[in-house]
Amino acid sequence: MSDTETMDGGDHDEVYHPCLDISTLPTVVKNRVKALKKLQMGVLNAESEYYKEVHQLDVKYQRVYDQINLQRADVVSGKHEPAGDDIDWPSDKEDEEDEAEKLTNGVEEIALTDYTDSTVGIPKFWLHVFKTGNEESLMGLVEPHDEPVLEYLRDVTVALNSPDNTGFTLTFHWRENNPFFTNSSLTKTYILRDVPDPEEPLAYDGPEIISCKGCTIDWIEGQDATKKTMKVKKLKARKGAKGSPEKTVVKEIAADSFFNFFSPPTVPEDGKAEISGEDQALLAIDFDVGFAIKEKLIPRAILYFTGEVFDDDDFEDCEDEDEEDDEEEEN
Repeated sequence: MSDTETMDGGDHDEVYHPCLDISTLPTVVKNRVKALKKLQMGVLNAESEYYKEVHQLDVKYQRVYDQINLQRADVVSGKHEPAGDDIDWPSDKEDEEDEAEKLTNGVEEIALTDYTDSTVGIPKFWLHVFKTGNEESLMGLVEPHDEPVLEYLRDVTVALNSPDNTGFTLTFHWRENNPFFTNSSLTKTYILRDVPDPEEPLAYDGPEIISCKGCTIDWIEGQDATKKTMKVKKLKARKGAKGSPEKTVVKEIAADSFFNFFSPPTVPEDGKAEISGEDQALLAIDFDVGFAIKEKLIPRAILYFTGEVFDDDDFEDCEDEDEEDDEEEEN
């Protein structure tokens, strides 16, 4: 925290200062502080070993998740038609109580046009997952012009580095008839530091993302969602029989798009070159989004698709907790 930041992130002028100036302590006390820091380093080294063991469990159970998610992909694509025990699940309350309301809701009517009794699989499954999670998990990266592209997303998977917890790769799998780009898959790889940073060892708080690498998207001409054209100026027609006709000059500029996710700022491998403040902010968002896709969207995709991930009960619980906190502060 810089000395211009407040303790609670508020706008008031109260500035945080350490309650004790270590530099003023007697040498003998400073030495004891050094000893405590060395003991703290022992705790962090133990934590590092703990996270390494946790990673082995993650790798073990990721194989289980992968098998289940393959079955999910088969249902979504229409490769497997669930029946019998596959669909032995209690009816949703909204199916029983709110059907009439859903049919009269304009938004729902639009969604319903995608699905009929003859529909194969669940078209646009991942589009709806990403739209639902856009603000909460994807930091608003999905723009309206990205949605037609995301209709062709058929699956998202994660692969963990093993045996060391040095990173993970997200793979976005696309349908063959994708009219926007020719890639069958797009990847985003995140690099983790699973041990304390030698330059700031006491700041260690578990494995952290330190860099990421995207991939090249082979856009079909005129379909690049990360670019848009704008009019620069209009050239007037020249007079005379051989004069040039009037024409508009346009240029291509960068556009906000989810697909910029695959072109993150470059982080120097040696760690010596400084990163601009703007790039640091972009990377912070990128790291949060990558982690959210891995930890939230992939394992809870069906709950994002249905919207149940934001169940009213969850919000009521949050509101109750906030009210309790307010009451405690008042007392």
